[in-house]
Amino acid sequence: MYRESTITPWTGAMLIAGAFAIIFGGWIFFPRELFREEALYAVQAAEFDWRNFVVTAQETPIRNAYPMYPALVSLLYHGIGLPMELSLRLVSVFFIAAGSVLVYFSAATGNGVRSGLVGAAMYCSTLLMLDKGVSGAPESMSAFFLLAAQMCFFYFGMRRGKWHIAWAGSSLFLIAGYFSGGFLIPLLFIVPMLFFRRLIAGKAKYRNWGFVAGTILLIISCLGKVAVHWSLERTAGGTIFFRGFAEPDYLLEFLTYWFKLPVWLLPWSFIAWIPFCVALQRIDDKPLFSKYLRIQTMVTAFMLWFTPRDDHRELFYLLGNLSILCGVYYELGMRRFGERLRKAAPFAEYAVLVIVMMFAAGLMVEEKLLSKCFSLSNTLNFRDAPETVFHALAGVACIMIIWGVLRCMRRKMPVWLVLLALSVTAGMFSGVMLLRYRAQDMEKGKVGRYIKKTLADAERTPGTPVLYKVGTEDLYGELFYSGARVKRIHSTDDLPDSTSGDIYLLSSFFPQNPKWSWRNLLPDGYSCNGRRMMLWRGTRNSREKFTER
Repeated sequence: MYRESTITPWTGAMLIAGAFAIIFGGWIFFPRELFREEALYAVQAAEFDWRNFVVTAQETPIRNAYPMYPALVSLLYHGIGLPMELSLRLVSVFFIAAGSVLVYFSAATGNGVRSGLVGAAMYCSTLLMLDKGVSGAPESMSAFFLLAAQMCFFYFGMRRGKWHIAWAGSSLFLIAGYFSGGFLIPLLFIVPMLFFRRLIAGKAKYRNWGFVAGTILLIISCLGKVAVHWSLERTAGGTIFFRGFAEPDYLLEFLTYWFKLPVWLLPWSFIAWIPFCVALQRIDDKPLFSKYLRIQTMVTAFMLWFTPRDDHRELFYLLGNLSILCGVYYELGMRRFGERLRKAAPFAEYAVLVIVMMFAAGLMVEEKLLSKCFSLSNTLNFRDAPETVFHALAGVACIMIIWGVLRCMRRKMPVWLVLLALSVTAGMFSGVMLLRYRAQDMEKGKVGRYIKKTLADAERTPGTPVLYKVGTEDLYGELFYSGARVKRIHSTDDLPDSTSGDIYLLSSFFPQNPKWSWRNLLPDGYSCNGRRMMLWRGTRNSREKFTER
């Protein structure tokens, strides 16, 4: 029977912490402007008011935005003074770290330290985390609260029989999850419970103060937010980052979901199937916890399959239970399939060498040649920076050390450490090459700084100017960097009727409002994202041309 060598808990924890720092450290502290949907969350955090928990973007309430994430980012940005980019990513990465710790203790309790180490390593080092976990978004926070609610329910309810604490504690975590991720978080907790009929059967488990109080608080929290937004006028439509069932992209994602899922779980896909092996389930000495996790994982996977989301970050909600489950079944899987998996270890060495070759290609191959193989949206001028060459050489040196360790300890290194090493090498390449390549896309900052300079030259009174916006794209990132207070309006008729001072309007057409004399401050033909953009300064007419009836 195959048995792996063991490592001490502190050694395993230090290895995982080092891998975490390599994967996420570069993205957090690397100077780079807002990326993709980070711009919307930046605007929400910048406008967040602790006296009013309604989330706004350009002073318009957003119906499907939730306050917890922008509130924490606002605390770091306004309260401590951290840059917005760092604040967004720091909150996201913090909850990934918190989720890894939660996975460790959940898997290690009753199953051993090795189970916890495997689960924590898997949670923070999949391809999904390398690509999606390194940017500022609330999904890592809501995934943590969902997993905390699920583990609280099992530990205090199914394991210890304290159902009042289980219901109350899980409800509090679900409320926090709802205010960070929306209705999907309670649904992902409630729907799997329909398959726990035998595990939670019995009226005594519901006749307690915890169930009543927790249910009432959760319902009040959900309905309270809905009621607040229904009472507001001009609430933005709830479709931001959410795709409808009728759109073509949804059908494509629906058909390719089960093919993409193993790719997002790489390199841990090689052991992610082990908990679902029927032969191992029969010899499991703790079947209750495993069954609970398996139901949670399978039901969540199918629910996400049918959910028309616009990003793959919703897979965070699946990763927690699956990581714990893989940690619990890891030792059983290695006893039965360890020799077969060990034979695949040389492929890990080849994969590391491929990453080294990718480093060399990214540094030395001509841009014209690479453009024929890949669709390059930016240039490769980042390679000319001395720090890029230094970091690339240091990364290659570290990767070669990892390759040497894999080569020399091929028969001794545990499989989970081999997979973690692969994730670390991929994280180095992503941090040194892909991160700096993407960082060249500074269009938002460039446009925002130009608007800021234009407003500063035109403003006659000191202070933060108010910039009205109508009939153009959202431009969240561009207008965030402008430093102006942006207010979205539906038409030029909504402009204020003040009689003194100038106003500024951003649009793609001439404003049809005769109460003001307009002058475009931007050059003729100025465009952003391929669309024409004009910045108008309006001066109040001394004599009205039209009389209102």
